[in-house]
Amino acid sequence: MKGVMKQGSEVQFLSAENGYGVTSLVDKLNPNEFVLFKHSADTQESGQQEREKEWTGGTESYSLTEKNGVTSLIVKTDIPQELVEIFNERIPKALECIKALAEKI
Repeated sequence: MKGVMKQGSEVQFLSAENGYGVTSLVDKLNPNEFVLFKHSADTQESGQQEREKEWTGGTESYSLTEKNGVTSLIVKTDIPQELVEIFNERIPKALECIKALAEKI
């Protein structure tokens, strides 16, 4: 991620493998509880060049809740139909990594 995680700021999420990514507005942020990203552009060359507008208008939100000492992460996406299959494959893998990191603490 490039940028500062602050409500109203723009951040870029970039792949270390191919330099592709997405530029997003941090639309809402309640630290340690909720974040909503509104995507504005799909990029390449480590965010230096805009490519297809397939992300424009899409959103992702992440919510953390705690109940009886158990923390849950809820992910909601509004993404283009052509990316659903990719996200269905990648999000579970990312969540497993997050879980492993969280359980080390």
